[in-house]
Amino acid sequence: MQITFYIIFFIFGSILGSFYNVVIYRLPRKESIVVGSSHCPGCNTPIKPYDLIPILSYFILGGKCRSCKKPYSFRYPLIEFITGCLFALTYHVYGYTWLTLIGIVLASILLIITMIDIDTMEIYDTFQIILFFLAIAFITQSGLPLGDHLIGFFIISVPFYIIALITNGMGGGDIKLIAIGGLLLGWKATLVAFFIASIAGGMIAILLVLLKQQGRKSLIAFGPYLCLGIYIAFLYGNSLFDWYIRLFF
Repeated sequence: MQITFYIIFFIFGSILGSFYNVVIYRLPRKESIVVGSSHCPGCNTPIKPYDLIPILSYFILGGKCRSCKKPYSFRYPLIEFITGCLFALTYHVYGYTWLTLIGIVLASILLIITMIDIDTMEIYDTFQIILFFLAIAFITQSGLPLGDHLIGFFIISVPFYIIALITNGMGGGDIKLIAIGGLLLGWKATLVAFFIASIAGGMIAILLVLLKQQGRKSLIAFGPYLCLGIYIAFLYGNSLFDWYIRLFF
């Protein structure tokens, strides 16, 4: 029975992932995400409903438009697959509870923020506002003292803000993201989120420099790594923090 729920959450996630592809593609282009059917970005031919099956349609069509044969980005089925995995993983951790609903909304927003930030180096305030209200909802369910959440709001965002004032090297979107993420997570899990983001971002930056994809002074979007850290910390943050303290202290 348990495996059935995993499959249901994965399928539900992959279906929503197909819509998230639309959001990620259209918002930076100032296009409506509710008006207009899905279409090929190459020839603008509307995509038939039977060619919109998440993940599978990409491979059935050989990764190409049925009309113009222009290749589709592999990112489309990848986002659908990742969304399905995120939904199933959230259910695995929190089960059939309200926390799972909060978790899949969080995963959805963080995924959209990640992809748009990669494309544009921007984090839209609309998603920050959604995360804020999600944080308020989570605070009522988390069981942590309100003070833990309030400290989480400031514990990383304030140093980020100071760094931004001194160096102009930190984007305002990143500061707001870690502030609101910290409000949601509480201070312990926020520290874990920041640690994960720093390690992941540092490793990718080093790899890109070694592969000569980026220069040492090139700007790299930090938002995606913050999103990764926030999501992992939402699932395991307090447990990881307690494990670390027991390990070294």
